[in-house]
Amino acid sequence: MPEHAEVRRSLMSGTAFRWFISLELLCVGGFLVFLGVGNTRLALVFLFGPVQVLAWLFAFKGSSSVLALFVALLPATGIGLLPTSYYRYVYLPVTILLLFVATRGFLADGGGIKRKPLDRLDTIPLALLGASLVVSTASAVVHGWTRADLWQQAALLVEVMVLLYFFAVAPATVSEVRTIILTYCVALSVTVVASRLFSVLGGGSGTFAGLTAKGELNVVGALLSCGAALLLGALLQAGKTSARVVMLLGMIVLVSTLVLTRSRGAWFGFGAAVLYALLRVRSGWLWTIVVLAVLLLLGVGPLRETLVSRVGETSEGDPSFLGRIVLWAYAWAIIKANWLFGVGFDNFRYVKHFYGYPGQIWWMIRFHAHNVFLEMLVDLGLVGFIGFCWLYFRTLFRLDRVVRARIPDRWALALGLGAALVAYAAHGLFDNVSWHYGALALLGGLLGLGIRVSRLTPPDAAGARQTV
Repeated sequence: MPEHAEVRRSLMSGTAFRWFISLELLCVGGFLVFLGVGNTRLALVFLFGPVQVLAWLFAFKGSSSVLALFVALLPATGIGLLPTSYYRYVYLPVTILLLFVATRGFLADGGGIKRKPLDRLDTIPLALLGASLVVSTASAVVHGWTRADLWQQAALLVEVMVLLYFFAVAPATVSEVRTIILTYCVALSVTVVASRLFSVLGGGSGTFAGLTAKGELNVVGALLSCGAALLLGALLQAGKTSARVVMLLGMIVLVSTLVLTRSRGAWFGFGAAVLYALLRVRSGWLWTIVVLAVLLLLGVGPLRETLVSRVGETSEGDPSFLGRIVLWAYAWAIIKANWLFGVGFDNFRYVKHFYGYPGQIWWMIRFHAHNVFLEMLVDLGLVGFIGFCWLYFRTLFRLDRVVRARIPDRWALALGLGAALVAYAAHGLFDNVSWHYGALALLGGLLGLGIRVSRLTPPDAAGARQTV
């Protein structure tokens, strides 16, 4: 059998039929259970939602299709349209279960798909992250810094690490990677448009007003800035004019909505992504996109006013900026006391009150370190911080080599992934969104796909530098 051949079997044959029936029983059983406890919303999700779609999709497709459907639902998760209990206990675990089954070829009676495992330099940082998670969680238990979220967030990081692995090994071709990326971008655009039309996010009182109290606008901004960065790369190698027009419309939707989030960190992240793309590529299409975006922002009154007002608020007297400085100071104080073991993933917001942070009831509000790198250092300790930075920046540098090599069928794809990672990191200098299931899952997907694109690129081709 060819190395990357997908094994397909009839729905009504052997093992495929048994797995399909099992998933159908899960859907119906979940519907009955949640209907019985009075949670109609979750009951309908089980009956008509992603699990049902996964069951049918999985009956015919392989692991790359499961990943595509996962990213198609990711915008709804990040924007908060799906119940928290659903994506915490169903969305991620069921996806991982199906990925294990599809990758190991159970639908093909053990035929399987031969996949090259991650190399050692990708496995080591994942091992460091896993070890640091165990140690930091144990440290939190020993110190008495425990709460329900500690275990839930630890499980979240484990799930995202598993997803990262599958994103890095499951797509068999560059075309499959491109399909997954475009699925996310299209789903994000559609989700945003639908949300704004029906005032889901604003609760009828203005766009995004409903999320302001939850503090999740930065999460929405992260999804939008990364999606717009991915579209930058997709636009540069879109074959047909019609495809480019559709992508350009999606870009307009994402960028305009990004402005409406009022997230200055997300604005900064997207600006850094655009700057990276401009420095790496000479493309008339890229300059056209940038000029159109600037004209859009300056020509539409509400967008221009939002930009001007938020930029004008940025000064030494900005309470948001001063609050970040205070949080950074407390993060460093906790790091000095727990530099090796950390305090537990996403546990800074709780532990900081034991180090003198004012307002004893404020631990219930998600005041993180407002810097993703400080957050990883204080939560996971030095070992986890090294693993995170190793994985992140090695993936970014490998993508950059593919971009500079100008390999015809993948350099723009690598550019979009690299720009998205730049956007996430730049945004992360001022905000930490890794506590959120959707935002952390997005980061895992970006890193996994970045690893996959670099692994699908011949080493001699990626190492050959050309003038860009």
